[in-house]
Amino acid sequence: MEITFDLHTHSGYAGGASVGITDKKKRLRNRFLDASILSPLKGIDFLGTGDCQFKPWLEFLERNLEETANGVFQFNFLEGERQERLKELGIDIDITNFSEPKYLLQTEVIFTSPIGKSRKKAHVLILFPSFTEIHEFNALLDKWQVKHEKMARPFILNNSAEEVQSKIFQLKDLNNHIEIIPAHVMTPEGVYGGNNGANFLKEFFGEAEQEIFAVETGLSADPRILDMIPEMNTRAFISNADAHSSGLNKIGREFTSLKVNQQTYGSIIESIRKNRVTFTGELHPSEGRYFLSGHRDNRKQPFLHLKGQYCYFSPKQEPKSCPICKKPLTKGVLNRAYEIADIQGTKTKVPIRNYRNIVPLVEVIAHSLSLKSVKSKKVISIYTTIIQELENEVHLWQKSIEEIASLRIPEKTKREIIEVMKGNFSFLPPGHDGVYGKLAIGKKIDVENVHEVSI
Repeated sequence: MEITFDLHTHSGYAGGASVGITDKKKRLRNRFLDASILSPLKGIDFLGTGDCQFKPWLEFLERNLEETANGVFQFNFLEGERQERLKELGIDIDITNFSEPKYLLQTEVIFTSPIGKSRKKAHVLILFPSFTEIHEFNALLDKWQVKHEKMARPFILNNSAEEVQSKIFQLKDLNNHIEIIPAHVMTPEGVYGGNNGANFLKEFFGEAEQEIFAVETGLSADPRILDMIPEMNTRAFISNADAHSSGLNKIGREFTSLKVNQQTYGSIIESIRKNRVTFTGELHPSEGRYFLSGHRDNRKQPFLHLKGQYCYFSPKQEPKSCPICKKPLTKGVLNRAYEIADIQGTKTKVPIRNYRNIVPLVEVIAHSLSLKSVKSKKVISIYTTIIQELENEVHLWQKSIEEIASLRIPEKTKREIIEVMKGNFSFLPPGHDGVYGKLAIGKKIDVENVHEVSI
């Protein structure tokens, strides 16, 4: 059987949070509730819980999740809660026609370790088979003297790759089914990323790199980019939304379809390790915030750029420093992939990856209507019509153009969806230095030969 998942999400606590939950109770529940009711519309069968080791969120999860199969959980909704929340969001659809999503226990942590003369931060996803291992992991964090009481994404400090290796092996000793997956590996805070990135996984993870069976592509990369790097060719690529907020343009904006024997935690982990990925939906990398090297405009810190002053460069055009402020550029994902490919050298046989570059459907609809808000009534109305005809958004991206042409929606919206399916779209300016790319449907750009300096 096949499942579709988005296993990198976050609670309302992510990014340095206070421990108190009382005044945030409704907002935090709604954050989880929204993901639970919107993910079926997107076509997501399994979600990650996000931040599962953080004590206030862990307590919330233990109260509100029920284990329905080994390592698989379901959210305990109140009677009528799903439909009532949909009405509050302005979505007129019968949610009882959609299956409730299932959850895997998941978090993201930040390992740090020296590479050369500087320290590297690398974000890492961790999947757990049960709450028992989460409590044991928290005991390890205490043993390692990690400050995690007020941080949903704790920093695990290390002085060498050997120390990173030791800690990962200690984690795996709790249960070999705990899965370690480097997150958004090419972005500045990914293991390969431009902020003092590793050129080989072993530089950062030591011998524990043998325990890495899959990596997360991230929003600014896709399989074509990652497969430029030889040591990636033997690993599975998974795609997740890394959503810090819930919305139809966030949850499931990237996803992975996986062939499994059973809908259990162990079967899902086995399929990831054996690379039974059948399809991934990937944002076009040029939409991602760190696609090309550059500096955004109105950049006050750490280097001065006034409003309207920005620059970005593809690998062939990248200068040694910013032509505006003369300081080092924020290294882009595509540029960094070229660097690592040159360093690793020997090419291996590149596997065939089945994926499609997509745009969140509500963003396509809003673009076709010349509307800025993806939450407008017109956008949601058209989105609802499409979902009722095609079952969910994941199915949309796997339909034929003829099937899309038969949809009963405005002609311009239909045309723009088809253009996206054909790959006839781009983002200009492309994403760079923390700024998302700007969607242009009906236009394609040569991302390997694009650059601009605006002063």
